[in-house]
Amino acid sequence: MTALDYLMAGRFDKAIKAYRIDLADYPDDGPTISSPTPRYRSVVAGLASAYMGAERYGDAIPLMERVHDHQKAKTPDAPGQHLYLSVAYWCLEDRVRAIELAHGLCAGILDRSVGMAPDLAGGATFGLILHYMAVTAGDEANRDYALRYLQKLNVKYDKRPRMFRYPVASVKQVLGEVAFEDALESATGGLENATGVRDLVAAYRAANGNRSTKAMLGVALFHDGAIRRANGDEAGCRRRMQEVFALGYQTEPVRWYLARHEVSAK
Repeated sequence: MTALDYLMAGRFDKAIKAYRIDLADYPDDGPTISSPTPRYRSVVAGLASAYMGAERYGDAIPLMERVHDHQKAKTPDAPGQHLYLSVAYWCLEDRVRAIELAHGLCAGILDRSVGMAPDLAGGATFGLILHYMAVTAGDEANRDYALRYLQKLNVKYDKRPRMFRYPVASVKQVLGEVAFEDALESATGGLENATGVRDLVAAYRAANGNRSTKAMLGVALFHDGAIRRANGDEAGCRRRMQEVFALGYQTEPVRWYLARHEVSAK
């Protein structure tokens, strides 16, 4: 198996060893970060992901910063690694830095200094993660900022409903416009916006063997948990986090890292 095979299988310790062997092909830290080869960048990014998977966030951060610097140098309006760095700092209990990074991504979308997003919803991921972090940290100012950010995106969704895809429904659920069942139906409908299912048992069946559906199901569950926490239902939030964690690394990784952190913090 390759390092990537181990990583995708969630066998993080083996992935770390394999990526380290690959990295040994580049003596003295390999090419300079200003002009690394695609192969070198892939190895560094893969090792960072393996460290994240193994909960070795302190080891992952400097590698992600190197990848981030290259991505920003090559594509200035890219978000780089700030979303994953935010998660790493959160899991290291540096909530101030984590929220600062997530807030910065939202601000970047609004002022157009960030023109790319890890979703098909105009940067919804950044606002949803900031909302979760702010609610969990009791940071009312950033919670309100996240809600205003999501409201601005929602105006675009309503104007051009065919242009955007999931997690639009989770944004609308956070804003109180739709129910969890609506978010579930959208998540299991796939990127083609087909008709999904509205109950959790059927959603698990739909996600079985379908990685993209499993990823979107993880997103729907995670943000329903954040909403429950915001509404004072801590037990319901914890239950959702456990469900996301149980989906495994094959679900959406940002939410899985955060859910695992919640579960392990019990």
